[in-house]
Amino acid sequence: MSSEVKKIQKDLTREEKSMVLAEIKKVLNSGFRILGFDGGMAFPHYPCYLYFSDSDKELRRYSIGIFSIWLGYWNTGCSFRFTKQSELYKYIKALVEYQEEIEKDFPVLFNYIVSFLIELTENYGYAEETRMKLYIINIVKEDFLSKKSYYREKYRNRINFIEFLKELKVEDYDKPYE
Repeated sequence: MSSEVKKIQKDLTREEKSMVLAEIKKVLNSGFRILGFDGGMAFPHYPCYLYFSDSDKELRRYSIGIFSIWLGYWNTGCSFRFTKQSELYKYIKALVEYQEEIEKDFPVLFNYIVSFLIELTENYGYAEETRMKLYIINIVKEDFLSKKSYYREKYRNRINFIEFLKELKVEDYDKPYE
């Protein structure tokens, strides 16, 4: 773990962790499965990148899942979550540091993250104020996408959304919409 992250990472108490997980699950299970990346569901604001390597797999899953969802929102035209690109920088740096663990433990979430990052760094059709900053694009391309030559081919196309919901453990992920 980088010393930068280690300095600010806070070990959550059992009660805090339970509260964070309950809030995240509430949002995931209250409409995300239906609205997907077009819904703009508001997730609680926590520095989720701090928990990309947490020993609690559930907290890791939801932290990485929220990041992938925020990238998905951005990809559909809503970049409000990363208006401060300094925050995005922290997420990208954590992703670069823990990419192998994330790919191994959460392959579907990882697929979505890589796919969204490819699209967000290659598509300049976004308005200037919502476009990814050049220094972040360079980190994504040089420190992340170029590290594993197979990323672009293997992860360019996203896996079925149902698999995404399943890996996130969204309730009733396979039920028809009512």
